[in-house]
Amino acid sequence: MTVIMKWFDTHSHLQDTVFDQDRTEVMAKAKEAGVNMILLPGSDLADSQKACRLALEDQRLVVAVGVHPHEARHYDSATHEELRHLVISTNARAAELGRPPVVVAIGEIGLDYHYEHSPREIQKDVYHRQLVLAHELGLPVVIHERESASDNYTILNRARQEGLLAQDPPGVLHCYSGSPESSRLLLKLGFYLGFDGPITYKNARRSHEVIRACPHDRLVIETDAPYLTPEPFRGKRNEPAYLPHIGAKIAELWELPPAETARILTENSQRLFRIE
Repeated sequence: MTVIMKWFDTHSHLQDTVFDQDRTEVMAKAKEAGVNMILLPGSDLADSQKACRLALEDQRLVVAVGVHPHEARHYDSATHEELRHLVISTNARAAELGRPPVVVAIGEIGLDYHYEHSPREIQKDVYHRQLVLAHELGLPVVIHERESASDNYTILNRARQEGLLAQDPPGVLHCYSGSPESSRLLLKLGFYLGFDGPITYKNARRSHEVIRACPHDRLVIETDAPYLTPEPFRGKRNEPAYLPHIGAKIAELWELPPAETARILTENSQRLFRIE
């Protein structure tokens, strides 16, 4: 008997303009691959608004709204309130349609010291303000962290002390590529770890170490489409249909059957974003 595996892509930028010409076909391919739920993370207000419009049209989509650290320099009080309104109005519209909440997280938020498109102090301030917003709305967060592990942990530990990480779980470190030591600190704060296509690459030994040690109930997978395409499709535009290749690598590292791995990862994703 063939076991049908179901997957949840917890981070995919399907609202990106690169999908405008073939988004319907991409969603069809995802369904064929067993990917039956996809979270669209916002990069800025306009991107978040587009993600919400798409999700209201397709029950396989849910959304995180927020401002990426690259765009932190554009964040102000008006942006903050518009994000709040977007969450409330979108979920009210979903209720009118007889659907569960569509906006299920705040993100992607955080720090990026690789490019520094926004000054570090502004990034840190905007990150904290969005952690406050997530707490006020009772939502988990989707965190982007690149070359900023120490400051990221400092901000999150401060948030914990301020009672801002009261959600259980408080969120996920998207595209985790940090050290085993950092992963243990984040897990102690209650966070989940998200892994992408690079874990299928030959030089991913450190990520493999983290995955083997990670509790099975604290890990999720994502494509980050259109970026970070896994093997054997590396070099092509990434899309949710490729998610099972990432899941297969997790199964290999955990030494579990793929179907059991798919079940665990999907249940983790649903618990993280409170989706029944």
